[in-house]
Amino acid sequence: MFFKRCCFCLPLNVGCMIIGGIFIAFHFGELITHTNDTIFIREVSHKSWSPIVMSPVLVFGTISSILLVYAASKQKRGFVLLWLILYIIILFVYFILAVIQLVTNKPPPIILTVQMVIIVGLVYSLMVVHAYYKYLNAVGYEDSI
Repeated sequence: MFFKRCCFCLPLNVGCMIIGGIFIAFHFGELITHTNDTIFIREVSHKSWSPIVMSPVLVFGTISSILLVYAASKQKRGFVLLWLILYIIILFVYFILAVIQLVTNKPPPIILTVQMVIIVGLVYSLMVVHAYYKYLNAVGYEDSI
């Protein structure tokens, strides 16, 4: 197992709770302020496809992050796996949206920096949560509700 701790100092379950909390705040903030721009869709929110893409990402991201916090506190493998699957899809969507925006709009450097920080943070979060999932499998926690 590559990760035994989150950020080299926190246990994996605490790291997963922190990761879940950060993504709850991020997605909930994006849902609330989803007026005409989000970080990954800028200056195109008047297009008809914008809410179709971002609304499910933000809603499912918020719900699965809440479930990740619950799963990390109660050692529930199924919810951790659900978070992993959904966030791999979200990472793919964010990457595609960042590339599309880079090619079509030439965004300012600060937006590119924020997008790359989010994508790199998401990759690191996926690695930590995957390590926690493997730990739960190795220890043999059952998914009793």
